[in-house]
Amino acid sequence: MASHHRLVGITINVPEKAKQTLDRQAKERGIASSFWAGQVFDMGFAAVCAREKSMPVTDGDLDAIVGATLLLWSGHKWSTADIAKGLGVPEPTIIRILDGWKAYRRGMPR
Repeated sequence: MASHHRLVGITINVPEKAKQTLDRQAKERGIASSFWAGQVFDMGFAAVCAREKSMPVTDGDLDAIVGATLLLWSGHKWSTADIAKGLGVPEPTIIRILDGWKAYRRGMPR
């Protein structure tokens, strides 16, 4: 069961080149730039929080968690709770990864 969190807005400034890249990536995925920026934030924030808690999470580890989540989910035999337990990460993280993957897949050419 997906947990619902109250979202609040923030404003950040990024280099013009970064904004152009975010816009391009969002367009390729068929989603709004602000939605894509939020997903990028979620990925980075999860890694920072893990490091803050002295968990040995590197960018490679984060890639592995995302890859393992997608691999397990692709079999459609695993629940988000099972994947979270198996990988040792919070279930909301698994849900965000899968939601992001679904949004990405919607934006891909058939």
